[in-house]
Parts: sequence; structure tokens; C-alpha cells
Amino acid sequence: MENPTMQIWTESWRNSEPENFKNVYADNALIFPPNKPVVQGNENILDFMKGGLGKVDVFFEPQELMISETLAFEHGIFKDAELSDGKVLGKGHYSVTWVLENSIWKIQCHTWSMPIKY
Repeated sequence: MENPTMQIWTESWRNSEPENFKNVYADNALIFPPNKPVVQGNENILDFMKGGLGKVDVFFEPQELMISETLAFEHGIFKDAELSDGKVLGKGHYSVTWVLENSIWKIQCHTWSMPIKY
């Protein structure tokens, strides 16, 4: 089985694939957006994020990944970039807790900082 990776999040985001993006998150997942209320449930997460799908590119650079049997924790740096030329617009930190559901890694908890603009 492959390790969890934010690459699937990035691909679904970049390609503006709402259903795939929603399914990256567990059904009862939580996101903690900066300076906003907590959002729970993958349907609500999709509603919250839908306006940004496909608008900018997001790249994740994991600094650590710890995996147990059914849980994994990852944290690192993310970069927002222009879709057209890849120019980096800002950079921040993220953390993700993954849960293994039916042999598929899904995000259970996702938090990130406000990107520092360049």
C-alpha cells in the first residue's frame, strides 16, 4: 500500500474536480481554515473550498510523515502559485492527519496557516 500524499489533493484541486476533491477527505473530516470557523464533513468542506478550485496551484512540501497502521500525520510547507506560469504567490505551513478507510488514505483533519504573500 502506498503512503498517503497530498499529491491527490493537488491534482483534484488543480483540475477543478469537485467530486474527487471531496473524496480526498473522510466523510466526517475537519478543516481548520485560518481566521475562519471549523468546517466538518466532506460535503461542507467542498462547499467551503469550491470557490478556489482550479484558481491557483498549490504545492505541498512535506517535512515529516509519521505512519501507524491506520493513522498518519504529515506536516510541511505549502506554496500557492499561478496556474499559468507557476510563479509562487505565497507560502505557509500545513498539517494533515490521515485515516485509512477501506484501504484508502483519506484526510481526517487539515489545518494551514495564512500564506505569506510574495
